[in-house]
Amino acid sequence: MALLGQTVTAESLPDAPPLTVVPAWRTPPAPTPDDYPHFASVVGINGEVQVQCRTSVEGRLSACTPMSARPANLGFEEIAVRLVEAGLVTPAQDASGPVEAEIIARVPFSVPMALPPKPPAWDGPEPNPSQRAAGEDYARRHRADPLIRSRLPWGLQPMSPEMRQTVKSWIDELFARSDQVRGLGMARVLAKRDLDVFPRTKPDDWDDWTKEMASVMADLFDGTEAVAELRRRFCAHYDCGPALEGDAAP
Repeated sequence: MALLGQTVTAESLPDAPPLTVVPAWRTPPAPTPDDYPHFASVVGINGEVQVQCRTSVEGRLSACTPMSARPANLGFEEIAVRLVEAGLVTPAQDASGPVEAEIIARVPFSVPMALPPKPPAWDGPEPNPSQRAAGEDYARRHRADPLIRSRLPWGLQPMSPEMRQTVKSWIDELFARSDQVRGLGMARVLAKRDLDVFPRTKPDDWDDWTKEMASVMADLFDGTEAVAELRRRFCAHYDCGPALEGDAAP
């Protein structure tokens, strides 16, 4: 993630003399790629948050509250507050010297789309004809099985319930595996387990089977086009964030 710049405006606390020096960043927020809201990172959405804080005479920030965020409900607010509170500013001053003050910090976020790395090619045993047939049969009979759904950690928790439900329905549709992919995935699992047919009853270790299915199908599905369509739909229905330009740090 790149913080393109942060601007700080300040005002005196109520009933305090006017400021002669307003705070400026001494230690600006220092985010890492892990700080970026995951869904926004995956689909390539910028953000901007206005954060109000109190500064001490030492230049530390506390009592920070997000005043506005664009887009809202993607997690930018909480991250901006945490990053700003970890920063340090030059103290505000009035005629008597350093004083406490209220500030508003603008925190813009911009990051390239964080597409997952291309998975390695399958290096397990090649399924034999019996395993392929069993896999195809499994895929036909279990089209509604949740194994077809994407298992990526999408980070939808900050969204409103309505937005979360809508976005999840898009993800379920766009990242569903086809019968062909699911059939080959199950054939690979059978090959790894040295089985020619799927068990008559669900195995006791079914959780292990589902993890193996997700793993062995990784190289069979290119999510680039699906992510692009997910972004298009999101931007058509919701705020897709500001188009940010680099600002000079104060």
